[in-house]
Amino acid sequence: METKEQVEERRRRRKRLMLYEKEKGGVGSTGTMATFAHLLMHRGIPLIFIEASLSQRDIEHAYGGRHPVEPIDLGDESDQEKLITIIDDAPDDAYILVNVPGGRFEDLDRVHEFLRFAIEDEEDPLDIDVDIVWTMGLDQASRATLDAMLAGDPPGRVLLNLPAWHGPPQKFVLVDAELLAAVEKTGGDVFCCPALPEHIYDMFRTGNIGLDQIDAGLSRGTRARFRMWQRDVEDALGGLF
Repeated sequence: METKEQVEERRRRRKRLMLYEKEKGGVGSTGTMATFAHLLMHRGIPLIFIEASLSQRDIEHAYGGRHPVEPIDLGDESDQEKLITIIDDAPDDAYILVNVPGGRFEDLDRVHEFLRFAIEDEEDPLDIDVDIVWTMGLDQASRATLDAMLAGDPPGRVLLNLPAWHGPPQKFVLVDAELLAAVEKTGGDVFCCPALPEHIYDMFRTGNIGLDQIDAGLSRGTRARFRMWQRDVEDALGGLF
């Protein structure tokens, strides 16, 4: 029989799909994905990036050439099939991170349905864990879209991000006990993604520099600030997987 530690280690090293979702652009979902990627790289976990935000391609620009980055249109059925193939071909301990564009809930709903079928397919089930990392905005539209997604039987656990760059958790007044119970029902959790210092974030977003390369170009003081952020990230996100 496996020990608790062995079970936890097997769970950590299991292939995982992480969908980074939101109601609309501008809430910080891409920054959240880059933050998770940075933490996972430090743990030595192999990553595959899926760039589905084809109008901006921030992830592709920052990480392409050093890491596998696959452009995919989630609204295209053939690309949805390609996503399954990428998952199937990935190493057993890989994490596949998908940068999902906002404002396309119907496409996303179909992707969720397709993934759920592939995972539950009795003849040939897809062996993977799925996380939906939802970055919350402060407006009613973000809550309404999240409610609709939760009601649609998501294909994995929902990790609700109340990002620090929007303010303290108390500022998310639309996050109530009913919503938290719905998130918990998926096996999910709530976390607050730490804000990357703005001048360092600008290097990622406008300079197209991946967080795995930023450290080398920083002054000693800024590097200390970056490593302080890394510590906060480990504290905030480290227990989620």
